[in-house]
Amino acid sequence: MSKPTNLLARLFSRGQGGPLVPQIYSRVINRPLLVEPGMAEALIEGWLRGGVDAGDGGEPRQVLEKVGHIAVIEVSGPLIARAVEPMCGAAPVSYENLMLAFDDIEADANITHIVMRLETPGGEAAQLFDTTDRMAELRKTKTIIGMVDDYAYSGGYGLAAACSEIWVTRTGGVGSVGVVIGHKDVSEKNAREGVKWTYIHSGAMKVAGNPNEPLTEEARSFMQGESDRLYELFTSSVASYRGLSVDAVRSTDARLYFGQNAIDAGLADHLGTFRELMGELQGGTYVRKRQVAAAGATNVEVEAPAAEELPAEPAEEGDAEGTVEVDSDSEIPGSVEETQDTPAEHDAAAEADQPLDAAAIAEQCQANGLASVTATAIRESWTVNQMAAAVARVKEIRNLCTAAGMPQLADGYINAATGVEVVRQELASRLARGPQLSNRQSAGNDREAKGRTTTYAAVYARRNAR
Repeated sequence: MSKPTNLLARLFSRGQGGPLVPQIYSRVINRPLLVEPGMAEALIEGWLRGGVDAGDGGEPRQVLEKVGHIAVIEVSGPLIARAVEPMCGAAPVSYENLMLAFDDIEADANITHIVMRLETPGGEAAQLFDTTDRMAELRKTKTIIGMVDDYAYSGGYGLAAACSEIWVTRTGGVGSVGVVIGHKDVSEKNAREGVKWTYIHSGAMKVAGNPNEPLTEEARSFMQGESDRLYELFTSSVASYRGLSVDAVRSTDARLYFGQNAIDAGLADHLGTFRELMGELQGGTYVRKRQVAAAGATNVEVEAPAAEELPAEPAEEGDAEGTVEVDSDSEIPGSVEETQDTPAEHDAAAEADQPLDAAAIAEQCQANGLASVTATAIRESWTVNQMAAAVARVKEIRNLCTAAGMPQLADGYINAATGVEVVRQELASRLARGPQLSNRQSAGNDREAKGRTTTYAAVYARRNAR
């Protein structure tokens, strides 16, 4: 049974954003949602009735954890545009907070792979496509893997589609690519209770869709138009991210697909579990898999070939009618206009995405002070872009340490593969504590010498050794 105090806290909380009932009502009524309707209704009712208590399983959460070169973002529960203050220990996942997580990951050159572990029915339409476009940009330099080990529906699938590839378990579900707008009419209930609402307004559509009157045809037409507009944006975005035709996405009719059926429909790429994915990533055996096909062609699962098997030259333009091999980090054009790159730009982009051979990796690592990560770089077949990002990290760390007057710390940070933002924060902390703490000669200061920087370096070193 729900705790009465928890229910009251939700209904009458004075936290940011006001009481929960108006918050939930204003977010879901008369507003376009990218959500699986049945699950959304159950979630909303659970919150309003106090059925989702703090500490209970299934509460909304967003967790970011970095494990060596992997960042894991867990996304569970409904999705909203802006972050709200947690009530009773839980708050829905927001696109705003996801964007902040992406900023943090992008600034950390140590991170090469991102796993988005998804368990969400979707949520608000507002800011979803800003978030997915941000992901599509980020996947040019980081491999983003959507791990659907339960379900990713509607807006949740929008997040998954923007990943470099999608893994799904045998029972995992994806889809529900559609839009829904709900209108609540309480006019008959008001009449039975003797309540009559009167609106004084200017502008014919000012009170259109209000809950105290039946929905007018004008209001219905407006809502349908907005639903259709967002449906076009949703389906075209998924088609672009996944390399499908818009007609193929629309033909799903917002159905749900599970396991192998999701792969057959082109909405996922590989059957596997979160444990299997993390095992491959940490063990160095991960090979990217992606569903890639030209519009109208049969979807074919392809595996990225080993470095020595990659073609030296980009595919000929005439190959467009068959199955096309692409790097999963590269963008799949959504329109003819987007494909009009010059030959020089096309060649440069293709070259930057090609894995370097082992000899070149070893040489560049040695020349740029990255000897400690040579084995990792060779095992993961770093591309030109990845090597450039690592070299940029080294230069930035040396510049930061020199500017802080502590150039002797740079090699330690670099060998531990510490992220630039971590270095920046630790140097700022050292400077704030005073110049005497940077003196490592005194035996009396030896304990302080093993402070925050050494701890972080040791953590990163241990993670990279796994």
